[in-house]
Amino acid sequence: MGSDNLFHKRKARKAAELARGAATRAQSPRVLIVCEGEKTEPLYLNDLKADLRIRPAAVKIAPHDGSSPDRVVAHGHALYEEDARQGDSFDAVYFVFDRDKHPTYAAALQALNDCKAAGKPFHAVTSIPCFEYWLLLHFGFTDQPFDAAGKKSAADRLIAELRTKPGFKQYGKGQKGIYALLKDKLPTAIQGAALGLKNAAKTGEDNPTTRMHELVAALQALSET
Repeated sequence: MGSDNLFHKRKARKAAELARGAATRAQSPRVLIVCEGEKTEPLYLNDLKADLRIRPAAVKIAPHDGSSPDRVVAHGHALYEEDARQGDSFDAVYFVFDRDKHPTYAAALQALNDCKAAGKPFHAVTSIPCFEYWLLLHFGFTDQPFDAAGKKSAADRLIAELRTKPGFKQYGKGQKGIYALLKDKLPTAIQGAALGLKNAAKTGEDNPTTRMHELVAALQALSET
């Protein structure tokens, strides 16, 4: 009799744990972030995720091999479909990539728009010309266009500007600790990014712009701090 009671108590406790897990899942969306870069963006986003104390299972950050935007989109799409086949689709997928000099940038955006039209929760987090514009905005708003000149790409010229800022003289791709270095200036960057998109909508000139603030807002909504 005693062993039967113990068995039923364990069974009831297990059912309660499963119910709590299901409730938590229902209240906590799962997000996938696919990055063009293998180091710079993932390092920044992982530090942001840790600072916001987001549950590890709530956000998956998937670096790619730094190849073209269309391959980044294809990779993220494949991860989304694989997850869906397991019966639990990501609630949102963010694709982080630059325009820079990629010839497949427009095709990648069109592919994402087609997926959204088909009902997939896909979001483009683009930076023009590159992710470093988001970092630069932490030091104040600028809408100075960055174009290629000579042997220097638009991204090269933007990074040269970033290196004039305090703490960034030796900046290089894949540098660690960037988020912590800029954390206190995050509101300035968010405001500047939003203003840049607003101005771009008026003028039709999107160089420079970034949508990183939209991804930051989505992650802040998942914060458990």
